[in-house]
Amino acid sequence: MAKAMQGMKVLDLTHVMAGPFCTRQLVLLGADVIKIEKPGDGDVMRYYGHDPRFGRNSPNFVGYNAGKKSVALDWTTELGAEALRRLVAEADVLVENFRPGVLEARGFGYEACRAIKPDLIYCSISGYGQESILRDNPAYDHIAQAMSGLMSLQGSEQDPPMKVGFPLVDTFSGHMAAFAIVSAVLRRERTGEGQRLDVSMLDASMVLMSSMILKYNATGVVPKRVGNKGFSLSATADMFPTRDRPISIGANTDKQFAALCKVLGVEELIDDPRYKDASGRWEHAATLRPMVSSRIAEWEAEELEVALNKASVPAAVVRDLKGIVAHPHFNDRPTFQTIDVPSWGREMKVLNGGFLANEDSPESTATSPDLGEHTEDVLRALGFDGDKLESLLAGAQMQ
Repeated sequence: MAKAMQGMKVLDLTHVMAGPFCTRQLVLLGADVIKIEKPGDGDVMRYYGHDPRFGRNSPNFVGYNAGKKSVALDWTTELGAEALRRLVAEADVLVENFRPGVLEARGFGYEACRAIKPDLIYCSISGYGQESILRDNPAYDHIAQAMSGLMSLQGSEQDPPMKVGFPLVDTFSGHMAAFAIVSAVLRRERTGEGQRLDVSMLDASMVLMSSMILKYNATGVVPKRVGNKGFSLSATADMFPTRDRPISIGANTDKQFAALCKVLGVEELIDDPRYKDASGRWEHAATLRPMVSSRIAEWEAEELEVALNKASVPAAVVRDLKGIVAHPHFNDRPTFQTIDVPSWGREMKVLNGGFLANEDSPESTATSPDLGEHTEDVLRALGFDGDKLESLLAGAQMQ
């Protein structure tokens, strides 16, 4: 059975996180992705984490680049540029995340590549977009979190601004780029035309925060930080301590509040006129929360999680990564896939595409490439041989 992007060739000129995450999603959809890396060191993501146990194949590099081919190529040389032009000519999609203007200056901007492959889909990922007063500013995930206002929404009012504890913007920007590419592929199927895609980390952040920005745009009121409270700001939608671990509860509606009270054994609160609706419960939260909290504190977290969910009250124990990765939920779902990592001498779990389909769900169990592992095979397929091939291969070993 054919996957959505099976038969598509993707030229990956990306590094670090947002770009490689994007092209990893295309691998999972069946695309043939050729990753171009700098001879000697390759993608700096290979060394992220500074853990010598992994050599030049860090866990993040392995997970974000599994299933790709690696070509070590110095395309700043005349012969290297010739090889890159041949790769462009065969590509359906080109993805890059250099700063705006860098590839144009080196002869591989959109117009130059379109002249080589007229129906090419050319996706650029950058901090602030190709056309912006900020286009020349460099950006990393935590910089985008600061710039976008995202850091101003984390924690409680008394806390300083705080970033999300993982590269949220990088990952979401990669997803946005993959979504844009798939939409461009669909358009090309109908029109025969390629196009330029401009994905900005700052723009992606705005989309990610749409729930807060929409409220601000309508009211002009800057939202206050609410800590662990739910988006609804219900008095019983928050994180509460139990006997062993915190639990997050989302009793927003009247029905959910009543069910919560029954599970906790405080049915008398249901008929209390102060708590008859959400606005009343919020107005009188100072009296309501202590009564609810004291009963929650008598439970163990996982027992309460089961009891509340059985009563149709959303609830989840606040788990760490060790707790959730081992959860039996994943036993029957292909959220994770296992790949072999020869350089480590063992296997590793990597993430799949994050969704299922009744036909051709995303999947790839191929491992990540060692630096330049596919250089010779790819160059031979492009027609290089003899002295030219030897010269390119010598350049690929450059330290």
